[in-house]
Amino acid sequence: MADQIYREETLQDAPVNQHPHIPRFAHRAHLPPPPKRDDTGHQEDVKYSHLLAKEESDIPSGYFRSVRFLGTMISMSLTVVSSYFGFAVPASVLTYINLDIGPSENSSLFTIVWTMCNAISLLITGRLSDKFGRRYFLLFAGALAVIGGIVACTAKTMNTLIGANVVIGMASGVHSSQSLFTGELIPHRHKFIGMMLILIPMVTSTGLAAYIGRALVETRSWRWIYYIYIMIVGSGWVIQIFIYHPASFVQLHGGYRSKAEEFKRVDHFGLFFLIAGLTLFLLGVSWGGNPQSWTSGKILGLIITGGITLIAFGVYEAYTPSPNPMVDLTLFKDIQGYLCLNIVSMAAGAMYIALNVIWPQQVFLVYSPSTSEWQSQAWMSTTIGWGIWGGIVLLFPLVNIVKHVRRQILGLLILSVVFTAALSQVGPGDKKQAIAFSFLTALPIGWLETGTTIIVQLDAADADVGMVYAILSGLRSISGATFTAVFVAILNSKIKSDIASHVPIAAITAGLPEASLPALFAAIAAESTAAFAAVPGFTPEIEAAVSSALVEVYSSAFKYVYYAALAIGGAAIIAAAFLKDYDPLMTGHLPKQVFAYGEGVAISSDLEKKAGT
Repeated sequence: MADQIYREETLQDAPVNQHPHIPRFAHRAHLPPPPKRDDTGHQEDVKYSHLLAKEESDIPSGYFRSVRFLGTMISMSLTVVSSYFGFAVPASVLTYINLDIGPSENSSLFTIVWTMCNAISLLITGRLSDKFGRRYFLLFAGALAVIGGIVACTAKTMNTLIGANVVIGMASGVHSSQSLFTGELIPHRHKFIGMMLILIPMVTSTGLAAYIGRALVETRSWRWIYYIYIMIVGSGWVIQIFIYHPASFVQLHGGYRSKAEEFKRVDHFGLFFLIAGLTLFLLGVSWGGNPQSWTSGKILGLIITGGITLIAFGVYEAYTPSPNPMVDLTLFKDIQGYLCLNIVSMAAGAMYIALNVIWPQQVFLVYSPSTSEWQSQAWMSTTIGWGIWGGIVLLFPLVNIVKHVRRQILGLLILSVVFTAALSQVGPGDKKQAIAFSFLTALPIGWLETGTTIIVQLDAADADVGMVYAILSGLRSISGATFTAVFVAILNSKIKSDIASHVPIAAITAGLPEASLPALFAAIAAESTAAFAAVPGFTPEIEAAVSSALVEVYSSAFKYVYYAALAIGGAAIIAAAFLKDYDPLMTGHLPKQVFAYGEGVAISSDLEKKAGT
């Protein structure tokens, strides 16, 4: 009965202009009502979200060519580029940075804190900006990013740089949510084309990241990475200050609720459990294996405590009534929709992050010995980034042409699994094949990783689109961090066992005395030319034999990582096979608009009049 009432109230308040072949707001009608959310405040939010929504045909001519719309899109493009540029580029040359202002045993925290802060910031931003408006979240993130960039480019120690990365990571969680901020400003049927245009400059942060980082280290200084970062994010931030005026707090709720009253409605306990649980769990899975042992008390404590806290969060969200839950668990009752889409997204996130971590290591350990030119190594490391970018730029424009979105997702997953299998079979002598297969493996993932964040908005209630988006994106980041830890653990375990069984045979056969084996193992662990030279009886012939054996060991170990990735891809294929059809949702529905300065006041007054009728 409550479900029926919720749907009737939703439909009564819906805009009258709807796609002629689809019942009014039918794309949301199948979803169950959120638990204990039928209070007056929530119903007001639903009402105002419907009043703010438009159909593409109702938008004034010239709106999509206006300064405020185009300026917003340009600023979003700049800030999302900066969010990944500020991480991917310095991460690709972290070894050189650590040599300059280190060395530090905490250097691995550079990537860990960014990943953790990005995921937490993203989850918080999605939900809270639904209720308080998007504008000031973006402006605050821009200020954080500039401050973090200044601290980073002037850092004199690795610990300072890691601290700066905490700030940059928090800002990136907001900026990397551009699919949400821009998606709600673009009609459903044009979202893929709009995202493609916005993300074209992302090539500097994905396809060119490794090359730019190495080039700056070789020709200038790594600090130039952050100089450029400040220029990019600062430009976008300034544009947003003057141009970006989305729906305000008053427009979202009417003039009958203050910000203090809305703050009281925030799911404070859920927010605490979420932040605490994610922080502990992500630190544990990211820190485990390197530099800390998986069996150490510190890592086990972090993972177990974080896991228990996240379980407590889930129980709290399920059984504690809240008008604005951080995570609405009833969404997952939509098995063929939200649940299956999340599985696909999590698999894509796992593959995306893992490939960005694993592939550069494979290039360095397996293929770099065949060339001494840093340019060749850097370019080969970019194939994953180019594939991700290509999946967006080349495939997004085809979505509306090909149609059958569910079949597209299924086909892309199958292609990714096929090329992952092919990548698992390349060896040290298959450099050209490795380049091709790595690119083709990443190409579908580029579509899947970003495309799912677009699709999830098609089926979301306009009042809660930030929460729906944040859950999907947050789970994707968590799965990426978790499976990356699994992949790295598999890789390190296999390398360790194979070195012990293969390298001694090759070294002794080449003439190394057995008594020198402990020194040889120490040199391999140190990865130092001086350490190898200090091994008793070590000759150029032995060096060649050991190097060849190590390359074979590394090549074999990476195969097992890709075997594990195939299992993830298989699970995603099963989920995609049951995914529902999203084609009917590709309509002219426009959830929100961006307004000229001061226009929102008049719009708010009109909305209040409509709400009262």
